[in-house]
Amino acid sequence: MSVAVQFYGVQKALTKTHELRVPIQKGRKVRDVLNYLSECYPDLVIREDDVVITVNNRISSMDRTLKPDDRVSFLPHIGGG
Repeated sequence: MSVAVQFYGVQKALTKTHELRVPIQKGRKVRDVLNYLSECYPDLVIREDDVVITVNNRISSMDRTLKPDDRVSFLPHIGGG
């Protein structure tokens, strides 16, 4: 089983990819995917307060249980003025 994780901006630059397949086991949560990414990419720092988490293009939380082929994104906040 795996989920797709999409990267944007700095995340994309650090991982050198737009999308990555992450293996998961049944019952894993978004938080587990983030921990996996932190181990694979130590320079990739994603804090819950700094991103909008989406699963299948819907706002989600770190505690959401994932299903095979879900699409996870950690969207950075965009500011402007």
